[in-house]
Amino acid sequence: MNTAILFDTMSIQQYVFGSNKLKDNLGASYIVENIYDYFTQKAKDHPKDIEIGYIGGGNALLFASTKAKAKEIIQDYTTGLLWKHPGVSITVAIKEGFDRKKYSSEIQMLFGKLAENKGKFQPINTIASHGITDTCRFSSLSVEQIDKFNNLISSSTATKRNFEQKAREEEKTLLVDTIFNNYSFPAEFEHLGQKKHEDSHISVVHIDGNGFGEVFRNLNSVDATKNLSSKVNEAVRNAFIDTLKLYVKSKNDFKNILDGKTFDKTLPIRPIVLGGDDITFVCHGKLGIWFAENFMERFENFYIDEEKTKPFSACAGIAIVKAKYPFYRAYKMAEELCVSAKSARKKYMDTQQTKDGGNWIDFQLAYSGLGNTLEEVRKLQFFNIKGNKPLYNRPYRLEKVTGNISFGQLIKYSLILKETLPNAKIKDLREMLTRDDASFEDFMEHLKHQHNEFKMKFFNRQNDQENKYPFFDMIELLEIYPT
Repeated sequence: MNTAILFDTMSIQQYVFGSNKLKDNLGASYIVENIYDYFTQKAKDHPKDIEIGYIGGGNALLFASTKAKAKEIIQDYTTGLLWKHPGVSITVAIKEGFDRKKYSSEIQMLFGKLAENKGKFQPINTIASHGITDTCRFSSLSVEQIDKFNNLISSSTATKRNFEQKAREEEKTLLVDTIFNNYSFPAEFEHLGQKKHEDSHISVVHIDGNGFGEVFRNLNSVDATKNLSSKVNEAVRNAFIDTLKLYVKSKNDFKNILDGKTFDKTLPIRPIVLGGDDITFVCHGKLGIWFAENFMERFENFYIDEEKTKPFSACAGIAIVKAKYPFYRAYKMAEELCVSAKSARKKYMDTQQTKDGGNWIDFQLAYSGLGNTLEEVRKLQFFNIKGNKPLYNRPYRLEKVTGNISFGQLIKYSLILKETLPNAKIKDLREMLTRDDASFEDFMEHLKHQHNEFKMKFFNRQNDQENKYPFFDMIELLEIYPT
């Protein structure tokens, strides 16, 4: 079999995160994760016509006996998608005469053809909205069904909800260890442990592995691709489970921020995507950074190579928003924060001339619904009064970094700030950071004279200067990190 077929699932984020209903997100995630299971049975039934190369990361590589058979497989599969999973978009590329001895160059050529096909016309796979049709409030698509609660919904929403229970059954496999005997994942965004009438924030966390795309493209065989794909999936799953175990063991540290019901029975976190090197989960607003930080530390215990010289690493973006905030916008912000962290990592690697970029993290607390993009949110709320100086110093590297403050040091400085200044003064400091330089410098002199411990902790060395410490990030971290 020398005709290769490469499938790629498109617009996954819009499909999975386009609803503010958790059950829609879970069902959609399950569908996307298992979208190519159809081919497993197909290959067993017709071994002479189709062979599976690998399935993972939203892609499926298959081999067909002939080009005509490849087109037939594609037609059967995509027709079935329209009926079984409306709203899922697929792009396909075919390469006849695929030389497996030149796997690396051939697969790169196939991915190039796939990228070319993505830029071409994509068929519409949902019923278009018209003036005579109502709109599903969960998906913004045309209404086609009425559910058991008399909600008018689209067929895409109905399909996602049909798979919600399967998603919940599958996620139970994450909690088989006896340490989780009394725990379950929450059913709604409002049940992530927020205290009633005190805090309604949630964290949307997106984590992406570093450099895996390049590694996969340079592999020289199907078996090597399968093995690495399996290793990454195992690493993600184990790192997540180990992070949950750490939470359970240290949950008393979070007793002051969680409501009693969550503390006793429900984990304040809900995984949505745990496939490939992309991870997305939601959790209590003040635990997003903590969960991300600890996940990445455990993910680093796995290695790309057998010699254990290239540990896994990742970048994380954490968007802290109100539970009622449009979920897709929150996810997009988390994704932008992850991209910001990756950009900082690349810049660090270029500057330091090193191949070890480490793990990076960026976070953002959205105080309102103003601004659609990360850049807009930060320009509106995180620049000085003149609008020419950013108040933040993010992203941060988890590990120690030459010439800059690491995330661990940021936490340390935040706690020192809390210990050396009363809350009222910390609020005043935040306010003065937004003013002009002269006003800020006058205020800092006032703090040094009035609070000797603050002066000794931060300015007791000759070369210490006010602009060395990211005070704005330190203050904000006190609001969104468990102290």
